Amino acid sequence: MNCGNCGTLLPPDAAHCPNCGANTSNYRSFSATPPNDPTVVSTPYSAGPQTPPPTAYGDSQPYQATLPPSTPYDPYNPYNPYNPPTPYPYTPYPAAPLTPVPVPPQRRGNRIGIIIGVAALVLLIAGGGIFTLLRPASRNSPAIATPTVNVTATAHANTTATATAGVKDPYTHSGTLLFVDPLSDNSKGYGWSEDAPNCVFTGGAYHVIAPDARYSDYCLAQATNFNDFAFEAQMQIIKGDAGGLDFRFTSTTNNEYYEFYIGQDGSYDLYLVTGTSSSGIKALTSGSNPAIKQGLNQTNLIAVVAQGHSIMLYVNHQLIDKVTDSTYTSGRIGFDADTLATNGHPTEVVFSNAKVWTL
Repeated sequence: MNCGNCGTLLPPDAAHCPNCGANTSNYRSFSATPPNDPTVVSTPYSAGPQTPPPTAYGDSQPYQATLPPSTPYDPYNPYNPYNPPTPYPYTPYPAAPLTPVPVPPQRRGNRIGIIIGVAALVLLIAGGGIFTLLRPASRNSPAIATPTVNVTATAHANTTATATAGVKDPYTHSGTLLFVDPLSDNSKGYGWSEDAPNCVFTGGAYHVIAPDARYSDYCLAQATNFNDFAFEAQMQIIKGDAGGLDFRFTSTTNNEYYEFYIGQDGSYDLYLVTGTSSSGIKALTSGSNPAIKQGLNQTNLIAVVAQGHSIMLYVNHQLIDKVTDSTYTSGRIGFDADTLATNGHPTEVVFSNAKVWTL
């Protein structure tokens, strides 16, 4: 017969298998093992499986545990005899993938609380500002009022100031600009005479004409009346002899006024006129001056400053003469076209850009 454990052919009456030492079926028939029988030491790590001999209870072995299947080595159980440790002691243990810890969702209540807190802070700051504005000013600190600005009035004032700054009084440097007229027409309201053929607006300027060589002619601004002032205008003699300014004109009936004119030959005269006859004309000063641009169609800036009894004469911003006379102290202003007493000719003079500063 063969060994029931390893299959080796057993000799007759053998109590144990000579190969594996397992009890034979004959031996299992005895009630006990003789005490002097040698003990066979089993090898638990034998490569081959060891099947214990059957017992009197049959083929099952209730007292022998079934070997568990080979499992992966557990690093936390080094005593597992069925899964010896890896022969490479420095190989790190396999680490399980890290699962990120989910961020807990933000509670809606916290966000609402933050919003309410910020709104309360804004209301507190605004309330403090209103309280500061409404509370009475300190006794030691003057209250500050915010002025109401009239935009239209301010713009008009700025425009006027700019225009005035651009035309300062170049003669006394203390006058206030009161009268500005380009003399392109009669729209400024100064009442310039328009008596053809002597006084006419044409070509964007004011023309004063003395058509008869025996007589001079004047044209007045009927709506004016000045005491102390500086009066200037641009003039061109386009025909004839001379032209200039009339001022402190008190009567047209009696011809009472002052007359300052310059000629195309470079001469100048200042007359006091006190009547309609030649005996009523008095020369206060006369002469010639290089400041006067000579010839026809030359533009000269002619001016007079009358302040009290003092009369000063200017051409192109240069003082050419001055006199003292107290006959007239106020009156209208105007322009003159003069025919000279000797070699007189019909005369036409063009005036533009008149200005008056009060002193």
